[in-house]
Amino acid sequence: MQFFKSKALCETLFLDSHIGFVIGRRGTGKLSVVNTAFAEMTGYSRKELLDLRYRDLVPEESIKWIQEVIVAKLENENASDVFEHRIIQKTGGQKWLQSRIYKLEDNLALVKHIDITAAKITEAELTRALNLQKKQLPNSVSGTERAIARLVAAGMSSKEIADHVNLSPRTVDNHRSNIRRKLNVSNTYALRDTLQSYNI
Repeated sequence: MQFFKSKALCETLFLDSHIGFVIGRRGTGKLSVVNTAFAEMTGYSRKELLDLRYRDLVPEESIKWIQEVIVAKLENENASDVFEHRIIQKTGGQKWLQSRIYKLEDNLALVKHIDITAAKITEAELTRALNLQKKQLPNSVSGTERAIARLVAAGMSSKEIADHVNLSPRTVDNHRSNIRRKLNVSNTYALRDTLQSYNI
């Protein structure tokens, strides 16, 4: 443990912490050091984890952007260093982690992990409950109008929406007018607020 001044300090601050810690190498993604808390999050033993790469523990669709976050931090101290992602446990289950990267050397990073699975479940349940309280759009609103309504609710302009859905801005404006008429909204400025009260 050459990263720490003494073995005792290492064991106190790293190995025995209730927060998950990993030290990994940039080139290979190989896990060089892991603590007990991280092992418990994954369901693997510390010895098993040392035979794995970080990419072996995350869903395939997350690998590229997680690598980009880590490399950006190693190359630039001012880069964003906190992110949320899922890990795949040994049993096949998944946990949500909030992770923070610390640069130790040019090719070496310390990643701190906090299990936020319970918070994510609560967040999903709250979102579901809030969506149940929202009104449904009338059946008269077409599929294209619904797609445009989602983008209007997100605050996009007609030009931005047109670029997004490959329509002309004039066509988008026509759809917006139709949506306003069907929802009895008097002006275009009130449309976004009105749409945010619907489950789109």
